[in-house]
Amino acid sequence: MNSLRPIQAIQRIALLALALAANTALGSTTAGIPADMSRPFDRYSWVTSHNAFTSNGTIPNQSQTIDRQLTEGVRGLMLDLYYDRGRVRLCHRTCLGDSQTFADLVNKTLLPFLEREPKAIVSLHLEDFTSRRHLLAELERAPGLVGRTFDPYAWSTPAWPTYAEIVESGQRILVFSLNTDNSGALMTGAGAIHVMPSEVFTVENYWSLGATIFQHDNECRSRWNGTTHPLSRREITEKPGWRPLFTMNQFHGVPLRLHASTDNRFERLSERYIEYCRPVARRKPNFVAVDFHERGDAATFATWLTLWAPDAMP
Repeated sequence: MNSLRPIQAIQRIALLALALAANTALGSTTAGIPADMSRPFDRYSWVTSHNAFTSNGTIPNQSQTIDRQLTEGVRGLMLDLYYDRGRVRLCHRTCLGDSQTFADLVNKTLLPFLEREPKAIVSLHLEDFTSRRHLLAELERAPGLVGRTFDPYAWSTPAWPTYAEIVESGQRILVFSLNTDNSGALMTGAGAIHVMPSEVFTVENYWSLGATIFQHDNECRSRWNGTTHPLSRREITEKPGWRPLFTMNQFHGVPLRLHASTDNRFERLSERYIEYCRPVARRKPNFVAVDFHERGDAATFATWLTLWAPDAMP
């Protein structure tokens, strides 16, 4: 009789534990809101939707609206921003006639969701191709963001504040941007909106498993320069004691809804983490970025990471 490899044994034990303990361990009837809010924020893991805005696009990465994604427990949204027809819009390379503006997403979806769910925290991961001037003009149309975006420099905690502390502060929107020029405190007429530079406050593996579903490059290497921005970076320079949040990308260059069920299987995700990403990053991911989040086991995997997965390595 063939014995199980260690990775297979861990996966089966984890799946069994989740099946038996999900209702009691999660302790919450609301998806995406932990029962135990006492941990520092970097000790949680969240389902993150890649190109969250593309459900009605020509080549979608998601099949649900952002409102539906949030309702089902997605807590990280990857958004591409472009300036088009006088506004900052959510587009993937090309802005079509019905491309939603960023302010409309904030005013009509994000802020109403946070009003409905007063204990939810949402992270926005921006791939921002706009100028600072154009972004500021768009943010002027979303004054409700003022006082709600996370400002890391307002905290004197020795590590990331706890989930409960962030909820208590009201700063329940964490905004990260790949455009360093559009980060910092963006001053609008209503007040400051805070955007954290991704290269400082996060680490992230290279975004693609391969251009097509026939390629599966599981190597876990830094999205940026692996020498200056290694996945194993332990501390944010300007915030001693704070770990960069880790985004683990798990999707293809060309999305295919049916194949997402394979990429998002618990076995695939946990194998990618245990055998490829953890040895390099030496800790567990905080954001698990996938296409078609509802297909497969991304939510189960994120729960396993938070509750049971091995974390930091020496």
